[in-house]
Amino acid sequence: MLDALARNVPPTPLACLSLLQSCASFVHFLQIHCQILRHHLAADPFIASKLLEFSAASPHGSLAYARKLFDCIPQPNVFSWNTLIRGHASSPNPSAALRIFHSMLFAGIAPNSYTFPFALKACARLLALREGKQLHGFMCKSGADMDVFSVNGLISMYCACRQVELGQQVFDSSLVRDVASWTSMLSGYVECQLLERAWSFFCEMPERGVVSWNAMINGYVKFGDVEAARKLFEMMPERNAESWNTLIAGFAKCGHLDMASKLFEEMPCRNGVTWSAMISAYAQWGQPSDALVLFEEMKCQGVWPNYAAIVSVLSACSQLGALDRGKKVHSYIERNKMKMDSVIGTALIDMYSKCGSIDKALETFSSLVQKDVFSWSAIIGGLAVNGHGAKALEFFRLMEEDGVWPNEVTFLGVLCACSHAGLVDLAKHFFHSMSTIYRIQPQIEHCGCMVDVLSRAGHLHEAVALVESIPGKGNPELWVTLLGASWIHGDIKIAEAAVHRLMEIKPDDGGVYVILSNIYAMKGMWDKAKESRMLMKSKGLKKEPSRCLIEIHGVVHEFYVGDLSHPETSQIYKKLNEIFIRIRLAGYGSNTRPVLFDIEEEEKEHVVAHHSEKLAVAYGLICMGEKEIRVFKNIRICRDCHTFMKQVSKVYERKIILRDRNVFHYFNEGSCSCGDYW
Repeated sequence: MLDALARNVPPTPLACLSLLQSCASFVHFLQIHCQILRHHLAADPFIASKLLEFSAASPHGSLAYARKLFDCIPQPNVFSWNTLIRGHASSPNPSAALRIFHSMLFAGIAPNSYTFPFALKACARLLALREGKQLHGFMCKSGADMDVFSVNGLISMYCACRQVELGQQVFDSSLVRDVASWTSMLSGYVECQLLERAWSFFCEMPERGVVSWNAMINGYVKFGDVEAARKLFEMMPERNAESWNTLIAGFAKCGHLDMASKLFEEMPCRNGVTWSAMISAYAQWGQPSDALVLFEEMKCQGVWPNYAAIVSVLSACSQLGALDRGKKVHSYIERNKMKMDSVIGTALIDMYSKCGSIDKALETFSSLVQKDVFSWSAIIGGLAVNGHGAKALEFFRLMEEDGVWPNEVTFLGVLCACSHAGLVDLAKHFFHSMSTIYRIQPQIEHCGCMVDVLSRAGHLHEAVALVESIPGKGNPELWVTLLGASWIHGDIKIAEAAVHRLMEIKPDDGGVYVILSNIYAMKGMWDKAKESRMLMKSKGLKKEPSRCLIEIHGVVHEFYVGDLSHPETSQIYKKLNEIFIRIRLAGYGSNTRPVLFDIEEEEKEHVVAHHSEKLAVAYGLICMGEKEIRVFKNIRICRDCHTFMKQVSKVYERKIILRDRNVFHYFNEGSCSCGDYW
């Protein structure tokens, strides 16, 4: 039909309506509208109303354009007003719907039975109880409270505002009820966490539609009782996609990935929400590789990913350090003209930052039309973890100048910046200003940052005092931070105190005993080192294994210490031997202090020579030509590997970017961005 329009063939009103019904983009809509204007069909009331409806209510429309269309109508009728209210009630700015409702009354247009449900929806989304009650009064005076759609809107509004008793009063006093009335009340009980009352109400329902069953299943899922949800799911006389999606999301949320995956495979017809739920689950529960595989399969199936799927895939790329895959996702967003809002923008900034591409993170941040607290916090944190402490603090100043009020996440980035830059006094200033100036109560994570700041700078006793001042039994991460600092500074007394406390609050962490053994070994106290290791083994505990990831040509390779499982193992070890020969000629000598055992120095050198990051870098030198090498390690890099990376960057004239648990290290020409302070 568009071809006919392009050939200047006058279209019929029916043809125009058919085009609007099949319209799948705003650009397409503008082309249709242009031709309607060209052929003088906009005066047709029905076509004008459909143009307004598409622009206001379609996911491909534009509320701003809808308002312009509305303003061109000489005397808009109640349908036109309702269309505009409906569109804004579902928009990110529902308060505009109430303003339009007031304008409608001021214009002398009487609301009908469709007007009030849209206005009540806006009140529900705004949690605007006062305005909702005013609408209720208006409805009573006009007799609209007898309309079942308006009654259902009232019930939903009161329940959304956590006034479930008022919702119950409306339900009990209503002379007209349908299945939606019962379901609205049931959903209200679920949303207000009154699950027992919800179940009793569910059992009383004269008729249960699939939406009612879904509401009850959703209630059990929200309470974490996925088994009860599963039993109810199996009892359902019929199911829709939402039934499956709710249960899959419930199992995924509780970490039962096997059950979620089983349901996913059994589901007869998956939609975008289903795929997104599984991708998000894999990304959230530490299976980022599976999330990326599922995303590729989703695209092959022709399913359009929603925003949640895109954000989860970017999170998976962040966890793996898969920069090439992250760039492809970014290209996919741009190629498909997905809106670059704060959510997608923040996810991209976070991905680029955690993959060590801070320039791309800054470029993405600059391209955002609107920068909110989340995007500002992401770039501040990204700059901090990439070793640009001063720049991160400069961005914090710019954020305040821009009138954006910081939140808890912002201050994690600010304190992290101070920690990696060694700015102890400035960190103390920001930490205290959180509560005194910004009215933000410091959480455990902020205290952990302060412990890190003090520990790195060697103020261990002050760090201990801070940890012990925190009410309650104590957070294990704070004591682990202290234990790690004790290793760096060789303070056995504080290390033993930290281990004693960790044995009380985190008795199943084998890594605690390994760090203590490290400290004893560093001091030459071999009996104590062996005693700590034997105690760990007697309790059946294990340390988290050290592993490294490196992405080569879009494929992520994983290495462990002394790894022999890679298909190109022989070439990797041959390359590693060549590296050692070249860097030793340049002055490298192995730092064997981290080795726990009282063995000969030559054997110690063999142990540290096969650390996972060394294997990853050797493989990178084999496969990556002249490109910079990016390695991602799950724990802190040891001193010997740090020295090794500096020497390799100098001898091979290659940039190496290594992210460990604490910070990014940018090795170039024999030096590191951390200045050996990490």
